[in-house]
Amino acid sequence: MDSKYEQLAEAGVSAQKLADIFLEDYFEGNTPVFPINPFEIIRHYGILFTFKPFKKYEGVYIPPNDEKDIPVIAINAKRPITRQRYTAAHELCHFLKDTNNSFVCNSSPRSIVEKYAEAFASELLMPQEYLRAEAQKYVVNGYVSLDSVLRIADCFGVSFESCLYKLAYKLKLIDGDISPEELKKKAKKYKPATKRKEKGYSEVLLYAQLFDCMDGSFSLIDNNYAHLKFKNEYIYNDSRMEGIDIEQEQVSDIVSDLRKNKNESKFCKENNNNIIEVAGLTLAYDFAFDNFTSDLDINTIKTINRLLFSTAPYPEYGGKYREMNTLVLGAKFETVDCWEIYEHMFDLDEKVKQLIKNTDKISISDYLLEVLKIHHQLTIIHPFQDGNGRTSRVFLNMLLLRKGISPTFLTMKEKDSYKNALASADSSGKIDELLEVYYKSIIRSNYELSPKAIP
Repeated sequence: MDSKYEQLAEAGVSAQKLADIFLEDYFEGNTPVFPINPFEIIRHYGILFTFKPFKKYEGVYIPPNDEKDIPVIAINAKRPITRQRYTAAHELCHFLKDTNNSFVCNSSPRSIVEKYAEAFASELLMPQEYLRAEAQKYVVNGYVSLDSVLRIADCFGVSFESCLYKLAYKLKLIDGDISPEELKKKAKKYKPATKRKEKGYSEVLLYAQLFDCMDGSFSLIDNNYAHLKFKNEYIYNDSRMEGIDIEQEQVSDIVSDLRKNKNESKFCKENNNNIIEVAGLTLAYDFAFDNFTSDLDINTIKTINRLLFSTAPYPEYGGKYREMNTLVLGAKFETVDCWEIYEHMFDLDEKVKQLIKNTDKISISDYLLEVLKIHHQLTIIHPFQDGNGRTSRVFLNMLLLRKGISPTFLTMKEKDSYKNALASADSSGKIDELLEVYYKSIIRSNYELSPKAIP
């Protein structure tokens, strides 16, 4: 690493100036493209970055041990994407100017070094020159409104609060001589998260920037432990989402016994409907892990549904398209008429085959977009009499695994977000909310399936 930035910092150059010099160098004098992608910059410098569920820290920077080693940045997986971007920019500062020192960064920096890195991150993502130019588009009587702050923050891919503070105290574009404490209360009262949703703002682009730089960071660890743990977690959470009353220990027993005894398992002969459905979902996921590298098509979905009900009293109904019309409670759409299912599934099969053909040619974000379009379309077609949600989510995970993306399970806490995102897609035809749900879920599922030993 060129020691230029380290020397500039030691000479007393401010964090803002250092960030401006760095941006000038990185973009070779051209205007940066906003929102700036800190993950792409990190990858450009050969830094390995990962996400960990830290309890106390925002991020960690670990320098290389020698010339053959590489630097590592770890980012708190539990934070919003805007904070994760800040952390990435913050740790980049340590890489540039604190080359040989490790840093564990708290959420409330107190040291001079940490405050410097925070200021650098702010300027990297919101360069004052460009922030002022953007803000001028919305100035009325010398100030910008809170609604305008929200739009400006969205442009730079930063949090509402960080943008508000910079506009207030660096550019003096917020009305009134207001203290930081009062400004914080004002921001809270404004409820930016609610306003963002009302105005249809999305963080999909920010997540897409991250995922397209991930280089396998969100892949499932390929071993039996990870597969078994995923099945336990997925089957428990997905069953609970469908209203099946079952304890996690029961799920573990079912998964373990089926893994050992296959169709001779005692759970294949159960009369308890909850256990029957969990056993079927277990068999469906065994199939998913064994066959995600195969040539997937629409018949794969029929196989999943058949396995889902293979332990039920009348298994012959599984995997067959419904022969009557049905109503999905709470949905914003009408399911496809039963006599049109074959036509719609044929069209969907063409999309699946095209996606499989292009798996290695398209970016992760574009791939995930197409996967969720297929997933949403399946929920509208509603091809089977029962088990459509579980079937479509198993198939979704097979498609994720095929691209090297960690499969994901939605928790009960995410159930409402998922249902609302589907409803939004039903009514608007846009799947941004659904994409956000799955971007977040993939990150969470990945770290929950990884070894823990995290401070």
